[in-house]
Amino acid sequence: MSKNSNISADELLEKIFYYMNQLVVEKDFHKSVLLLADLGKVLVNAERTSFWCIDDKKKQYWTVAAIGEEKICVPQGTGIVGAAIEGNETIVIDKPYEDNRFNKDVDKKTGYITRSILCMPVMNEKGQVIGAYQAINKMDAEGFDEKDSSRLTLAAAFCGKLLEAQILREQNVVDQLTGLKNRKAFYSNYDTDIIPALADKKCSIIMCDIDFFKKVNDTYGHNVGDAVLMNVADLFTKLLDGRGVMYRWGGEEFVILLVDKNKEEARVIAEELRCAIEQAECYCENHLVKVTMSFGINEIDGNLQSNENIKVADDNLYTAKKEGRNRVIG
Repeated sequence: MSKNSNISADELLEKIFYYMNQLVVEKDFHKSVLLLADLGKVLVNAERTSFWCIDDKKKQYWTVAAIGEEKICVPQGTGIVGAAIEGNETIVIDKPYEDNRFNKDVDKKTGYITRSILCMPVMNEKGQVIGAYQAINKMDAEGFDEKDSSRLTLAAAFCGKLLEAQILREQNVVDQLTGLKNRKAFYSNYDTDIIPALADKKCSIIMCDIDFFKKVNDTYGHNVGDAVLMNVADLFTKLLDGRGVMYRWGGEEFVILLVDKNKEEARVIAEELRCAIEQAECYCENHLVKVTMSFGINEIDGNLQSNENIKVADDNLYTAKKEGRNRVIG
């Protein structure tokens, strides 16, 4: 076993001040969490530390930051992390392979040997569990103790503050119904992703909306209408498969940003989406609903503002509607 000597109280205090100073100037969320993961490693003299986030949509936990290991995802409710989150309790284990809660699969895949674990829940200001902080393999002793738990609480508390702030920021740019990014996120991504890419790449916009969507709401009710919107978002996100980013523009209208795609490539993607939604079926409240969609595309002109490029795509969408719907114009 690799051993490190205990650092003095003065040395520990100096390291804490160092990390705190770094956190004051660091504005990036992931870099800040990495700093806190590293701080936790120092506080309890662990071989590895990791900060885990809850992904309710995918029903899993994943490492937002991990010192000494790659990103890990595990099913929700499993492992020591799951036990700490579900039970809202700090867990200290000296012989993890003898504990039924321990997930041995990660070690089997990597060949790593886990000797001791300290895992505690991370909470928001309301006391709700939003993640977990885990330290693995105490370096200067056989296992972690109450002093380590007390020390790690410092890093876990800061992680909770950071994660809560990040969740609020993300909620501000995400459409709550579909889970897609919203219009505010579009303009932010346009400035950070599209404008720099235009220097040497073609970029395009697809605007689309659901044909006769008001009729869906009037006939079946808004719950069914919401189900149709979510069905479109899920279907298109899967079909795009990283080729573009989809946004809910408002109502039944969506926008897709395509980096490194010219007009013809955008047209092919739009036609693929049009055919898919035409064939798709949405079931809700014992109703089977089928819809079509119209599409307007535009290859982005770097000399125009974002709203001007959007207007070209929107005008093409209007033309698609005017010419009979369920078609791609650009």
